Amino acid sequence: MISKSKKYFTIFGILAATVDKKMQSFNCMIDAILHSSKPRITKILLAKELKPINLDSTNKI
Repeated sequence: MISKSKKYFTIFGILAATVDKKMQSFNCMIDAILHSSKPRITKILLAKELKPINLDSTNKI
């Protein structure tokens, strides 16, 4: 006896697919923003680079 199982879309399956598409959209949007802002962010970080403290001048008696 061959049983034919009918496959239906479940509410959960439709919801998961919709959420997946939305998350991909947000990820692409964030990636595009970071990609376009990367040179500016790098420039700001290099300008605020921390410099080492000269310990020789503070230890003199």
